[in-house]
Amino acid sequence: MYTLSSPTVLATDAAVHPAAVQVLHGLSAAFRISQDGAFALAQAWHDRDRTAHSVAWTLVALLDMNAPTLPQTLRAAGSTLEAGAAVNADELAQSRFGTSSQVGALVAKEAAVWPDAAIAPVPGAGTVPASAAVAAAAVAASWASPDLGAEQVEALRAPYEQAGQSGNLLEDSEFGYGPRTAAVQDLIELVQAGTITPAQLSGISWPSGVWAKAMHEGAWACLREGLLRAQMRSILDVTLGFVLTNPGLSTVETRACMPALHALTVARLAGPAMDEKSLGELALAEFAL
Repeated sequence: MYTLSSPTVLATDAAVHPAAVQVLHGLSAAFRISQDGAFALAQAWHDRDRTAHSVAWTLVALLDMNAPTLPQTLRAAGSTLEAGAAVNADELAQSRFGTSSQVGALVAKEAAVWPDAAIAPVPGAGTVPASAAVAAAAVAASWASPDLGAEQVEALRAPYEQAGQSGNLLEDSEFGYGPRTAAVQDLIELVQAGTITPAQLSGISWPSGVWAKAMHEGAWACLREGLLRAQMRSILDVTLGFVLTNPGLSTVETRACMPALHALTVARLAGPAMDEKSLGELALAEFAL
């Protein structure tokens, strides 16, 4: 399951998605939809092809029912190993914690403060604002590809694409990551320049439980400072920069880089708001480069 307070889970799963660049782009956009953009999305929802849209959501739900989550895959792999058979590491690393519907539900509930009335059904999220439903459908369609047919992807994304023609869909802010935007942008530039390498990132480790606790404290700091969406955007964008710069990595190699990459991100984003101990634990990644 994906939540606003644990963006590293979502971003890591997106990074090993077959359409990682498209998925990360779509998620990043969903978490920076403007108020004008939301109204355009709501109008586009009313203009959708109702039948095609409904059929596509139904097929997404069917795919989700047959898509094992990472915990299920791990349990199956454990049984395989106990039986003495080999496990394909890349296939295991490509498994995801959540489903397309769960990604859509996260967007519908958390991506923005939606300004319109809750009138539209979204699987896993109940009845939500029409603007939220359009954003959720677009992201779920990308997450469900390539298993979801091109016709169904187009049907789910059509309202979002229509709204995008308004030209004001996304926020135009130079402070997209909050008060420490410059520090996050600097990290993205280092990643895109190849200054921070996969070998460096995958070689950084923490004692058991330390990374998770420090990231949890970072999320609490973001909550206190009103930066949870900024945290989501920053982790998605840093991950996107990494994926674009390192297209040849395997899924195993990509996953191995994510803990350190996301520790760098949260430390830069929330550093002054974190307690000294947790910040120091995340900063181990910075010191190890």
